[in-house]
Amino acid sequence: MIPEPDSHDQAPDKARHEPGVRALIRPGLEEWQMRRIRAAIESTETSWTLDALAALVGMSPDRFCKRFRAATGCPPHRWQMLQRIERAKQLLGDRTLTLTDIAYACGYASSAHFSTSFGRATGSTPSEYRRLHVSSLRNSGAAQAEAPSADMPAAR
Repeated sequence: MIPEPDSHDQAPDKARHEPGVRALIRPGLEEWQMRRIRAAIESTETSWTLDALAALVGMSPDRFCKRFRAATGCPPHRWQMLQRIERAKQLLGDRTLTLTDIAYACGYASSAHFSTSFGRATGSTPSEYRRLHVSSLRNSGAAQAEAPSADMPAAR
């Protein structure tokens, strides 16, 4: 008869103490934890504190930081800032929104802070980004619309 392992006799704990086996333990966050963090960050325009994010996934702040960095390659605050920049890039495609509207929608206190942060992250101001990227998308769409399709006869 094989004895049942007790709570102190679990493979992950043993693996931590055996040389060469530590690499088998996943150092990052679980997928459900990353989903929960993404959903929380996307649900509000304000930044989450480290303590609040750690509590959200049931970890201490120190452990959370280490696991988060292993999972994403950057610290939690930096990752939050990059997520805000990505959201801003999407919103810059909407020409009806002003830069100030976008700044507030992404959680920035002012359009100046937004412009500074956006410039550091992308190398261009929000206005430049909008002009270069949105107009290029519009121009490629217009060029496709102007080109006659194979189905339609050419106008004479």
